[in-house]
Amino acid sequence: MRCLFIFAHPDDETVSCAITIKKLTEAGHEVTVVSVTDGGAGEVMRSAQPNLKKFGSVGELRRHELQQVCAFLGVKKLDILNFKDGEITNQEVWGKLTIACQEKIDEYQPDLLVTFDHTGWYFHLDHVAVSIATTLAANQAKHSPQIFFHTLMLVENTKWSYVFPKNLPVTHQVDSSQNREVKIEAMRLHASQDLDTVKRWVEERQPYFELFQLVSATSEGEKMLQNQSIFDKVLE
Repeated sequence: MRCLFIFAHPDDETVSCAITIKKLTEAGHEVTVVSVTDGGAGEVMRSAQPNLKKFGSVGELRRHELQQVCAFLGVKKLDILNFKDGEITNQEVWGKLTIACQEKIDEYQPDLLVTFDHTGWYFHLDHVAVSIATTLAANQAKHSPQIFFHTLMLVENTKWSYVFPKNLPVTHQVDSSQNREVKIEAMRLHASQDLDTVKRWVEERQPYFELFQLVSATSEGEKMLQNQSIFDKVLE
């Protein structure tokens, strides 16, 4: 199975579904990760300042970290696009970004396509932009993915609890309780970023799952989901 993950920044793939990606590559599936930006507007942890000096810019540092993570997860293809972190406009979403995502779908011809849900997990505008553009692209590309998932994030203990639902529209989940160390190591490799909150979730949640919502599936895609052991269907 060919799998394509489209996200906005280096580390989104890890926060979302590092364990899922690792399970897919270990099962022999071909995984490609596309990052729409290089994360060049992100803050850098004080402990990573020596690496920032070494690489010369935040973007170059985060590219390097993403390359390390992809190697660790077994990802064979990594594609970092040239959109500006924090500067994706509404015009780009409905224009250049959708076209770029469409081109990547046609280039890599995935059986499985994965991106953010439309909330962008916590309303990060770059995340929302990539979700909308990838979803539009999935419907406009010449190649039609057999399976299309949005990833979901369960946000807890926030002062904005009225914004984040406790019950997410999860249709499939990946049991990750026995593979926590994979995600923790991938987060460690994204050393420039403050991922302590996610790390705490990974360590404390019992059981721990990576969460997905099925957007669409062809009849062949439905068969693929039935015949694999990574994505478990959540019974209503």
